[in-house]
Amino acid sequence: MPEATITEAHDRALLRKILGVVASDKGHKTIKVVVNYQTRHPKYGKYLKRRTVLHVHDEKNEAKEGDTVEIAECRPLSKTKHHRLLRIVQKAPERAVVVSAEEVMTGKAPEER
Repeated sequence: MPEATITEAHDRALLRKILGVVASDKGHKTIKVVVNYQTRHPKYGKYLKRRTVLHVHDEKNEAKEGDTVEIAECRPLSKTKHHRLLRIVQKAPERAVVVSAEEVMTGKAPEER
């Protein structure tokens, strides 16, 4: 009997799984995930687009900006962080064009040489 309770203690309880897109990966072991959803207006019945920004714990710093990720609720890890990263569902495509300093300053593409 004691062996069964030991294995149950090591399993984490999954409260709620959520899909979202990484908006920022600037923090150390922390990412910001945007979760989009639609809700119905109580009086008029129109569907409204809403979003929630969640701070998520990323232990290995593996999620990058633009990745689609699956997250789950967990105990509070800090004042604003109470979700953890489960897996990366889809990696974001690499940026094909690197923006140069000249393009940013002038607002137009650099001339071909």
